[in-house]
Amino acid sequence: MRNVGFGIALLVLAGRAECVAAQGASVADAVPPAYRAELRQSRVVSVIHERDDTALSLLPACVYEADVRAETLEKDAKNVPFVAEFLYEIPKADLSRRADGREPTTDDVSVVLRSISTMAGMRYRVTKRNPDGELLYKKAYMIAAPGSAVPILDQNAGSADGQLSYCYLYDCTYGETTYTLRYRQQDGVLYASFLLISPLTFMGIRAVMPGKMRITVVALDCGDDLLLYLSVDVDARNLALVDMRKQVRDSMVARMEAVYRWFLAQF
Repeated sequence: MRNVGFGIALLVLAGRAECVAAQGASVADAVPPAYRAELRQSRVVSVIHERDDTALSLLPACVYEADVRAETLEKDAKNVPFVAEFLYEIPKADLSRRADGREPTTDDVSVVLRSISTMAGMRYRVTKRNPDGELLYKKAYMIAAPGSAVPILDQNAGSADGQLSYCYLYDCTYGETTYTLRYRQQDGVLYASFLLISPLTFMGIRAVMPGKMRITVVALDCGDDLLLYLSVDVDARNLALVDMRKQVRDSMVARMEAVYRWFLAQF
């Protein structure tokens, strides 16, 4: 019965996404109704899910909505689950800082999200008291295959649709990490998935195992605005003497905020 119900849900989501595409993307079409007013007023909405709530709330209606939901990580009852979502409405005029003054499209976003080398030197935990923040990634680059530490050039030319890549990030908290990067792109929508394929090590202990963390990015071209969705989905190990829920929450929320600042800085 669970499989039947899930299949019906996917059909409903697919129909919703097709309706949005047929009408032409707009913020009102794409944003879940419960969050439209808050997003319009604040330009940003976030949901930090409770431990037992991992169903995505802010995911915009789009052609990839069902795919994103289907890739939500399976949680182990012994582990510490964590899901956080962020949705930003960004006026394209705020991103038109190119020499040609052209407003960005999802093609430009696809170049940004495949330019992994630009993440080196990223700062996070930026506050008024600490405006320079802390170093997040000491090194960042694409690699040819899992297990490699040899940099290759960013593979960011042409359409991102169907692209499979890998990257190496030296995280100043978790050390050496690698990810599988998958991209899909069509009809003014870009979907990028960053799946952890190496352990995250904390205090010398493997805190998050390979395949147990995914960062998702969805960008929608909504006319005068760009709708940007970020989420992090983690199933961390329950370590003794460490409040893993707090550690993961503080760490991952700070990282998502850093990703957003990095994204804006690329335009």
